[in-house]
Amino acid sequence: MNNLKSKKILASLIEFISYHIFPFIFIFVHNLNNYTIHGFLIIMIAMVALYKEYIITLNPNKYFHLLYSGIYLLLAILSIHSLNKFVIILIFVQLVFLYMLKYLPDNYQNIASLIEDFIVPSFMSIALAFTYMHFISINFVVPLLLINLACVLIDYFEGTKYDYLQLIVFSILSFMLFILNYINIWTTFIIIIFVLIMALLKKYQKFSQPNLFYRVIGNLILII
Repeated sequence: MNNLKSKKILASLIEFISYHIFPFIFIFVHNLNNYTIHGFLIIMIAMVALYKEYIITLNPNKYFHLLYSGIYLLLAILSIHSLNKFVIILIFVQLVFLYMLKYLPDNYQNIASLIEDFIVPSFMSIALAFTYMHFISINFVVPLLLINLACVLIDYFEGTKYDYLQLIVFSILSFMLFILNYINIWTTFIIIIFVLIMALLKKYQKFSQPNLFYRVIGNLILII
């Protein structure tokens, strides 16, 4: 049991780091690194990561959610003059989404996965980027959303005809974004190759990892 808890806490730490990978590298690459680390923001982001990877597995009740929200509200009040109000709301909304997972029926698990593996990671990174960049660039948002979508596709890939069709549609979407100048040609090819390799490894080598693994690798690939 203690070993399982340790793994979950470690997963929370990696989840927390995964939100920062692409935003911070994007900031450094574009020489936007004139910022000061915001302590309250770090705690708020950590609360989301800890809840997502560890606390949610303990099946918390509504009273815990009220307490957790109260702690967040206290942090929000303390940071109201130094942190953008929309960022505070954006992060809290992600917590609310995670709270809702407890009450989703079993036949809505696809929505639960979309919230956990696409919506929450994407908007956490956007919140970080906006705080430290003071603006949001389409060149940041599009690759981030695309790689998180790619990781969801890999998660669901089982080798059916429908799965292969999804990969084709995803590849077409990536090229369309390139044609529209939202991403460059290297990013296009790298993301498509990443999805294909991971999907084929999962199909033929039984190589299957949690979504967090694919997101970390995907964000590192975006840096290249």
